[in-house]
Amino acid sequence: MENDEVVIDLRVLMWEILRKWHIILVVCIIFAIASAMFGIHRNKAQSVEVSPENLYEQLKPAEIVKVNNLVSIQKRIDEKTEYEKNSIYMSLNAYDVDVARTDFILSDNPDNKYIRQMYTTYMFEGGLYNDIIKEYSDDISLENLSELVKITLSERKVNVNEDSEENYYKGNDLNRVISVRILGRDKKQCQELQSLVIKNVKQYEKNVQSKYNNHSIKEVSSNVYKAVDTDIASVKSTYDSQMYSLYNEYQSLYNALSDIQISLFDKLINEEEDEDVTEEKPEAVQPASGGISLKYVIVGILAGGFLSVVVVVLLTMFNGKIFVQRQITDRGLARVFGTFGKNKNNIASVVLGDVGTDKTSQLDIIVAKVDVFCKKNDITELVIIDNCTTETGKSRMKSVVDTIQKSGIDCKKVTLSEGDSKYTELCDKNNIVVIEELGKGTLKALEYMFIQLKDLESKVCGVICVQ
Repeated sequence: MENDEVVIDLRVLMWEILRKWHIILVVCIIFAIASAMFGIHRNKAQSVEVSPENLYEQLKPAEIVKVNNLVSIQKRIDEKTEYEKNSIYMSLNAYDVDVARTDFILSDNPDNKYIRQMYTTYMFEGGLYNDIIKEYSDDISLENLSELVKITLSERKVNVNEDSEENYYKGNDLNRVISVRILGRDKKQCQELQSLVIKNVKQYEKNVQSKYNNHSIKEVSSNVYKAVDTDIASVKSTYDSQMYSLYNEYQSLYNALSDIQISLFDKLINEEEDEDVTEEKPEAVQPASGGISLKYVIVGILAGGFLSVVVVVLLTMFNGKIFVQRQITDRGLARVFGTFGKNKNNIASVVLGDVGTDKTSQLDIIVAKVDVFCKKNDITELVIIDNCTTETGKSRMKSVVDTIQKSGIDCKKVTLSEGDSKYTELCDKNNIVVIEELGKGTLKALEYMFIQLKDLESKVCGVICVQ
């Protein structure tokens, strides 16, 4: 490893980030304010009203026609999409439909031509549908109901051996039969609609009898059964073809429009949507534009926090302020007896433990390690290099030295002089213990010191760190 390389300890890196929390907070606030202002400006810019008249003035008549054509296609697409969404008929499976049938047979009456007209008017022109909707349990529109309840008339003549026209007027053929075919999404719906059809037609019979006394009607109904309905399949196929054609036409026209034409198109479409909303909910109040958006504030906080943390990490990586015990041991620089002292920052102690060391040791444990080492190696005297610079470091260094001496080992303290020759005074010294204060450049300083001592052939016992 080169001398100018820095080994990063993640705990120390985290501590550096936490230690600069106030800087990170300020950056986050600045970015949040800037982002909020940008959001306000953007919302105001988007809310500026541009009237269609101003856009019309910038376009030629032929260009306006293209826009109107596209608006028309968009309306047709919306209408068909809305129809498909609400239509029960379009949701049915053409090959597995629940069906029920009811035939109403008019009694033999010379006035059947007029009687039948009364029934067909009631059934075909909405009277029957309106009466059913009033009693139907589900919410359904008149248009959707007319798809499920289908009224048909037979146009065949029965009496082929007699004059058909004469029998028609006499009411002796199948023109007396009015058939109703009922579809449903399930059996229950079919049964309910069938019951309502029969009930309301029977009630209408009284209106007919008030004009034609000799009239009566007979009802013949089937149970609900499964059937294939080719009409549904045909309607769905036609719908898909029409939608495909409309989408292709829409895309072709849209791609040929200029930016101004697209702006006019969007304006016309949005105005129509706004009118629909106003008609449905006239009491609704539109939110004021240009307000502070929480989304922009959050983005600003995140961006500011991220950038400030990145800057702190980069500065920490390059300022040499990274140090832990195992870095010294792993590099083979010296034995580490331990670290004495407690970090002054309580938050760091609670969150990260003792920053800058593997684990802070009690002073008596450090001294015990020194004592064992000295007895094992027959050492009775240590040379202490005082490399502490702060008052706290010097105070803790003094506590270390005093405690070691009380254990019976003589300590001779040496304060290094300044300049390039400060290590030469140690050339005749052995059994050196360096008391180092954690701080910026600790690892580099120790590495350089140990290289110098090695060149001077001085024997280093180890390092005691204080903080």
